Amino acid sequence: MKDATENQFLGALLGMAIGDALGAPASGLTRDKVAKRFGVIDRFHGSAASDELEVHPGEFTDESEFALCIVESMTANRGLLDPETAGVRMLHLAAGPSRRWMQPETAAALDAAAQSLEFVVALDDDGAATGDVAARGVPIGLIHAVGRFDPQRLRTDVEAVVRLTHGGPVAINAATAVAYAVRLAATGEPRETWARASAEFLGGGVLAERLMELDDHIPGETLPDLLARCGTGIAAVESVPAAFAAAMTETVFERAVFAAVNAGGATDTTGTLTGALAGAANGASGIPQELIDGLEGRIYVSLAAPWFHKAARQRAGQHIDLKPVHGPRPDMPPRQ
Repeated sequence: MKDATENQFLGALLGMAIGDALGAPASGLTRDKVAKRFGVIDRFHGSAASDELEVHPGEFTDESEFALCIVESMTANRGLLDPETAGVRMLHLAAGPSRRWMQPETAAALDAAAQSLEFVVALDDDGAATGDVAARGVPIGLIHAVGRFDPQRLRTDVEAVVRLTHGGPVAINAATAVAYAVRLAATGEPRETWARASAEFLGGGVLAERLMELDDHIPGETLPDLLARCGTGIAAVESVPAAFAAAMTETVFERAVFAAVNAGGATDTTGTLTGALAGAANGASGIPQELIDGLEGRIYVSLAAPWFHKAARQRAGQHIDLKPVHGPRPDMPPRQ
């Protein structure tokens, strides 16, 4: 496999945030209610109804924020994962406006970590397995898309970022599937292979079975029909296959993401995952400029991606900084 380029890194991170922001105002609505309120979602919308979370047009949620915490941690550590650094950054999110987006299990785990400063949740067979946690696989997949691939190391990295807040095997599997597929997308593997290859990498389980089912072609089935068959709820066994379905079926970035967010359900989650996969495959050059321009935080993401790509090359031994470092290394650029 070829190494992922800076364009692929930027495409995956921008795509992740754009899909998240497109889906955020419609999260929890059925397909019919999405159509009634927004018509067809093909641009950023806001939402400020008294009984809903306020959403600004172009604002992304905790799913992208948590993934960017991992980007920050690995960038500062030359591509190596430091769960404590990522965990402390997540604590800041939990103490601020981003908390309103968090699932109860995530917020509770971070509250416990704030007291103990320990960022490893115990394994729990019955632990929550919501699709929002799967987005943490995006940066892990990217970092493993450069240099020699070590399957066990990818598994270890994924488990570490998931167990910052979740100990359920299904949650770990969901993030693993996303990480592996992002790696495939970023290194140029054909779309039609993503679901089966990711399922085989998982080695079994309900999610692997659901991904395998994407190869079952029903005559006359449209993408909306396929998404309905997958289900688009917050459960990882629905939202992750739905995102795979959208990104594998549509080769044009915006068509894939628009299909995901107009399907209803956990639209922020399916939008996030679809955008990451489609963006990793197409690169930033395949994302419409108007979607990039309308994204809150686009400057931060655009600056973070090249640093993250450099960190991946450092981790792979492809980039060696021979200049002496005097004093602390610069931090990631401030978010805007």
